[in-house]
Amino acid sequence: MMVRLVILAELVAIAAAFAMPESLQAWVLISVVLATAALTVAIFLPPSSLGLAKLLRPSLVVVLAAPALWMALQAVPMPIGKLGNPIWATASATLNEPLAEKITVDTTATMFSLVQYCAVLAAALTAAVIALDRHGAARLLHILLSIATIVTALWFGREITGVAGPDGSTVAVLGVLLSCATAIRAVDQILRRSRPGTIALGPLPALSVATIALIVCMAALLIRGNSTALVSALLGSEILLSVFAVRRWFPGLWGTAGVLATATIVFIATATVIPFRTNTDLTIVLSTSSQAATERMLQDVAPAGSGAGASTVLLPIYQDAGVGDTPERPTAAATIVIDMGWAFLCALVVAALLCASVLIRRALSRAYDYVFPALGAGALIAVTILAFSDHGILSLGASLLVAALFGLAFGQSLSDAGRDAISSEPKATSDQIAVQAPAPRRTLTPTLVAIWPRVSLMVLGIVLIVEAAWMALPERYLGARSSLPAVLSTAAAGPSAMSKTSSLAAAREDLWIRGGSRFNRDSALAADEQRTAPPMTSDEFARALRSSPLRGDIWLLLAATSKHSSPQPNTAAMLRMSYYTAPNDLDLLPLRVSVALAADVMVREPDLRELIKRDVSLVVRHRPALKPALVSAYRSASADGKIYFEGLMSELDPTFLDQVHAKSSQRGSR
Repeated sequence: MMVRLVILAELVAIAAAFAMPESLQAWVLISVVLATAALTVAIFLPPSSLGLAKLLRPSLVVVLAAPALWMALQAVPMPIGKLGNPIWATASATLNEPLAEKITVDTTATMFSLVQYCAVLAAALTAAVIALDRHGAARLLHILLSIATIVTALWFGREITGVAGPDGSTVAVLGVLLSCATAIRAVDQILRRSRPGTIALGPLPALSVATIALIVCMAALLIRGNSTALVSALLGSEILLSVFAVRRWFPGLWGTAGVLATATIVFIATATVIPFRTNTDLTIVLSTSSQAATERMLQDVAPAGSGAGASTVLLPIYQDAGVGDTPERPTAAATIVIDMGWAFLCALVVAALLCASVLIRRALSRAYDYVFPALGAGALIAVTILAFSDHGILSLGASLLVAALFGLAFGQSLSDAGRDAISSEPKATSDQIAVQAPAPRRTLTPTLVAIWPRVSLMVLGIVLIVEAAWMALPERYLGARSSLPAVLSTAAAGPSAMSKTSSLAAAREDLWIRGGSRFNRDSALAADEQRTAPPMTSDEFARALRSSPLRGDIWLLLAATSKHSSPQPNTAAMLRMSYYTAPNDLDLLPLRVSVALAADVMVREPDLRELIKRDVSLVVRHRPALKPALVSAYRSASADGKIYFEGLMSELDPTFLDQVHAKSSQRGSR
């Protein structure tokens, strides 16, 4: 019963990650489901959990907890000021209040990354518990294959119809490996169970389904996937086929050495067809898309990183203006370096290679079910290659699928004797026990060994519950949120058009947009939210910036709401922060120009004059549709602001300047 419940929880969590957009509701649902699974396993751990205790040793617990501890350390104040990111000192001076320096540049983004890592860890450990049972491992394998095939088919359909969506090449690669593992397992069962002159019919349905899934996933990779994804799928499948060949036809030391040597040669030959980029950073060497902004971020990365999840916050700062609706996506390897540092990536690569070698060794030492550890080894090789090619493995759905696959592989990596060695100790005869060890230690050993999995899973479940409450409670008490782009477009119509209600929507979105996703609501719902939302002061904007000081949009809204209540130097400093933290965000240009031109003091400062000129030039060259907003900014500008704006437009677009004068004259005559 417990195994079925945990399998259902894994299915719900992974399916929700793929089916639902990466919204706050999806994060909460997945965290609660996986927390329930982890706590259920911890409380009702079966006797076979002693096999999990053999896998989940105290040293491994420390290794698995290290990334979470590092993320938490990035989000806490540093005892020495120079260890933190300089943005905190700059934000402290602008807000005129002390702010503790931290390694991360965005506390909220780092906390959401910690939530995702805990969810991935829970998915892997609960999958390992399921895989301790041979039949549970088979059911989980079939479920993962079904999910990967369905997601790949949907991605392939969207690609054919031209509908934009997330890249599914990573899931397609995993689908190829899962289908190969299912097919090899079915073939192995047929060869073992068949009598001379007959064929076992039981495994044939699984073999047929695996063949169909393999065709779907390979077709998607061949038609829509890039060459690196295809090669990674082939190399991962090669590991599976090599282990199958050794187990079936080349047993023994020399046969194993020959097969592995041949596989290594094929591996190197296949890897040579991967298109490598030259004269670029190692983390983006396999990427086929533009990585100009990523290269600039990598040049400025600190040894300790910029904080988990910081790459999404830093990307708009380094990205060029006018990139269109398809923003750049750093590769997973580049994202890890930017977020966690080079040492963290090197440790991950070394750990992946070591784990792959351990799984291959365990697969070759097993009498049956060797396909599961071989699947994990092939997936480790494929995922490592994909990390240097695209960003797919870091998405919520793909990361949960990978975690469940690795849990399946490690749960079945030990032989039956290895899993049952600890549980069979209490059944030994009294004479054997007397010879082996003293009685008191003998009775406590199984209990002490079984404590580690229980404690680890229980702590992980509690942490996930706390994180889900952290995400859900503000949603309950703060109410609904509106879309920040809508707020900015409303504010761009003129300084008076930005209401306190809209300010509330922007500040609330700041708390969650960097961690989860952007919430898309229809216009009617957004209007209802604006009518029912309570007012909010500029202090709430400042509170949001205390956790996300690189939010150029919030700096701009704070400058716009506080320009009448704060001294002009403070407003100018906030406006500068908006320019420096969001220099190429075209959606901010109308409101930013309006705020900058509204006060003579800001127009007279040389650095702000250059920044205003840059914004106006971007509107004229890259976003002509925003020119009416410039007319509104001109109407609300101060005397010096109008003079400076007229000088700029006479240089950039004299024809449009005549239209501005004509529209202003018509408005004045009314």
